[in-house]
Amino acid sequence: MYMLIAVFNEYNLKAVLEDLFKNNIEGITVSEVVGKGSFGLKEADNTITDLFAKVKIEIVVSNDKFLELAQECIRANCHDLGRGAGKMWWVPVLGVERIRTGEIDEDALTTQVDKKIPNVNVVPNMHADTPCS
Repeated sequence: MYMLIAVFNEYNLKAVLEDLFKNNIEGITVSEVVGKGSFGLKEADNTITDLFAKVKIEIVVSNDKFLELAQECIRANCHDLGRGAGKMWWVPVLGVERIRTGEIDEDALTTQVDKKIPNVNVVPNMHADTPCS
């Protein structure tokens, strides 16, 4: 199992997500981030450079096949010959657990639709008559 992490331009996010879902890769965390690539914090003229807004996605995949597939989805939609197209990296994952069902590792990464497990409607336990202090 691997966690694939990618940082790229926000305008590519919709296309990346559509491509991932089309290839049955789900369970994606998306965050807004700011940063600066490999140029450092100062440009050649010694002035401070701006940090740029990007998105970061994190995906845990079960094997090498899905890792390569997810990488290709990102490459195909973010490839740009200009500076700032982004980066991606991956790290081994030692274990995964789906909290709701207790499934672990690859079973925890399969889609709920494939297993035909219904979503459970949880009614929040809120007391409208509880006085505030």
